[in-house]
This record gives sequence, C-alpha cells and structure tokens, in this order.
Amino acid sequence: MRPMRPTHIVLCIVIVLLLLIALVDTAAAAPRAAGSNIASGSIAVRSIPGEAAVTLDGAHQGMTPLGSNPLIIENVEPGPHQLVISKRGYQDAHHQIWIGSGQRSEIRLTLTATSSNAGSLSIVSSPNGADVQVDGEFRGRTPLTISALTAGRHQVVLDLPGYERHATSVDIQTGVMTYLDPALTRSTSLGYISIVSSPSGAFVYIDDTYRGVTPVTVSVATGLRRVELDRSGYADWSSSVQVTSGTTVYVNAVMQRLAASTTGGIAVSSVPAGAEVYLDGTRQGVTPTYGDLELPDVPTGSHTLVLRLNGYDEYRITVQVSPDATVKVQPRLIQSGGPAPTTTPTTITNRGAIEASSQPNGAKVALDGLYKGTTPFTITDVPAGPHTLVFSLAGYIEREQVVEVRAGQTVKLDANLTPTNAQTQSGVHPVLTLVVLGVALFGAMAIVGKRG
Repeated sequence: MRPMRPTHIVLCIVIVLLLLIALVDTAAAAPRAAGSNIASGSIAVRSIPGEAAVTLDGAHQGMTPLGSNPLIIENVEPGPHQLVISKRGYQDAHHQIWIGSGQRSEIRLTLTATSSNAGSLSIVSSPNGADVQVDGEFRGRTPLTISALTAGRHQVVLDLPGYERHATSVDIQTGVMTYLDPALTRSTSLGYISIVSSPSGAFVYIDDTYRGVTPVTVSVATGLRRVELDRSGYADWSSSVQVTSGTTVYVNAVMQRLAASTTGGIAVSSVPAGAEVYLDGTRQGVTPTYGDLELPDVPTGSHTLVLRLNGYDEYRITVQVSPDATVKVQPRLIQSGGPAPTTTPTTITNRGAIEASSQPNGAKVALDGLYKGTTPFTITDVPAGPHTLVFSLAGYIEREQVVEVRAGQTVKLDANLTPTNAQTQSGVHPVLTLVVLGVALFGAMAIVGKRG
C-alpha cells in the first residue's frame, strides 16, 4: 500500500473537523426551529340569552349553548378577528378580538332586544379592511356586521387606501340579514400625504376616513383631499391639500390646547325601569328599559339626583361630577314601605393614554386588534381598563402585551423585540470555528514536519 502524502493527511484532518462542526451546528439549530412554531389559539363564547348564532370572520361557527357552558372555537390563527353573535329579536353583538399564540380567550356578551322594524347588514369586501360609512356615519371596517338598522333604504360607502371609493344603496328588511360583498377597484393614480403634528399622537382622518396617528405618511387618490386631526385636549385641526400622482404633500399641523373642561355627565338606570329622573329639581326624563338615561354637560360639583316611580319609595342621592367623567347611578327601587336602598354611584373614568416605544423603533402597534401607528408614539383617548397591544416588525418576533390603563394617566410601554434569526447560546460562534480550524491546521503541519 502506498503511504499517504503529508498534504493528504492535512486535508483529511480538516474535512473531519468540518464535519464535526456541521453536526454540532445542526444539533444546536434543531431546538431553535422547533421552538419557532406559532400555536393556534381558541375562543370560548357565551351569550345571554343562549342559542345565538356565532360567526368568526364571516364564517359560521355554531350556536351558543343554553346555561353556563360556552361554545368553543378551536384552531384560531393568531392575530385580529371579528366575532359576531346574532339571534332573532336581538341586536347583533360584534366584538373585535386579538388572539395571541396559544391563547385561550373567554368572551361573554349580553344581547339587547331590538325593535320590531329593524334588520341587519353584513359587509365583506375584497380586499377587507375598508372603512364603512352608513348614511354618512362611520360604523367600522370590513368584515363587519351592523345590527339594529331601521327598515328601508340606506346609503353605504366603503373606503380603502389605494382603491376607488365604493358607494351603493341597500334595502334593509325587518328581521332579515342583508349581505353585501363588493370587490373594490384599485386606484390607478396615487399620491402621498406626510403628516406631522405638534404635539404628536393626533388621530388622522383623510376625507373622513381614519388613517393612523401622527407622525404618519399615507397613500391617497389624487385630487383635493381634506385632512383632519383630532387629539384629546386640543381643538380639532383641518385643512385641504392638492395631491398629484407620484408626489408627496407635507403637512405640519400646530394644534391649539383647549381650556380645561368644566363639565361631566351622569348615566341613570333603575330596576324597575320607567322612573322619572330629576336633577337639582329639574325633570330630565325617564329611565329606559335598556341602557341608561344619559345626562351630558353637567357642571362639575355636587348635584342632587331624585328618581320617582309610582308604588315605590322616592330615591334621592347626592352625586359629585368631575371634569370629563361620567357618574353612573343604577339603584334598585324599593316598593313603598320597604327598607331603604343603599346604592353608591360609580364614576366611569374618562380616558388615559399609552406611550408606546420599541427596541428597535418602527414597529407597528395594534391596540385590541386595531392598528394605531408605529413606534415611538402615544396612543391617546384610550378607555380605562385592560387592553392588549401587539408589536410587529419585519425580521422580529411579534410581541403581545397586556396593559392596564387608568383615567388621566399615561402608561409607558417599551417592547424589546427579538430578531427571528437570533442565535442561541447553544450555537457555535464563527470565531470559535476559525480557532478550531487554525489549531487543527497547525497540528497537521507539525505532524508533516516530523515525518519529513
């Protein structure tokens, strides 16, 4: 047998070491790939009353059971979804929900009885995400179900950036769901509007359609476009701009702060309903069967509220009204001669804000399934209570976080995003690979030298 040449020995050692390193890299990468899978979620749905039809993103899922057991919807993809619950004789309840990876969401909705001359409208556009106006009033984005529409003809307008406005009329029939599924036409001529405001964080509307939060750049059809900005605590700002094809119009809006509010509100209901309501001795109306009797623009300070209903004791309470807050009063009236009621009014705090930032910046942020803008920015006019924020950025793992918003306060939330291709500690560093190769090569050369 011919002896191996020194160069052959060196080549064999290098090849063996490279194969070992490749095996280690493959073993280290395997758990990372397995851990990157996104798990489906599920939704547990209850309704009062039961036996209501449940639709998710326009697809029928079944009926809610009677009693306390929920309808379980399995294999729900992570992301935003539109849930609609409908039952004859009741208004459709539609609820937007964001499902995280592997998340189980519990939804419980109470349906409200509808009037005898109302119907419903279901709208699914192609593509979805179009803003919907019915008779000039914004009602949401497609896919969308609108309940309690009075019987008769209604004007429907759909707007989606990059597409022609779609306008049509529909005839609503009593107790009937009407379906509308238009295919939108892409606009052939587009321009852009870049909008900044002082302060930032203002809601942007282009031709009455919501387009994001400042600072923001949006695509629009060419022509004369109306820009409106809305921010809590500041006067509304508006202007008209001329947009030409392929160009960008820059808008810099300086918003004027409003004077501090001096009014609040009171929402009144009672059990039983039908009680006459008096505020500081002045009759305001009657408590309704469903919902509240709303008393807006009540001066801040102390007020006397009285409820009167035949066969029941007079109910009297002193309420304290705060700026931009609503006091909710909902007593259970006592029949004449019964024990005195004890009810404490609750204050519905107004709004708070979320200051959203991320590392790195530029992440898209969705609040409770609705897109709000890109970091860093502040989401204003957020109802008090728990909310779900989702941060997404190309090349990074999507992050979901729940925050609690309190009235008059700003929650600061900084999302530290993780790259999708981030190496774990179990991987082999490239520098280590070079060191191993260098040592192997040096050893091989030493062996060759001794043989020579």
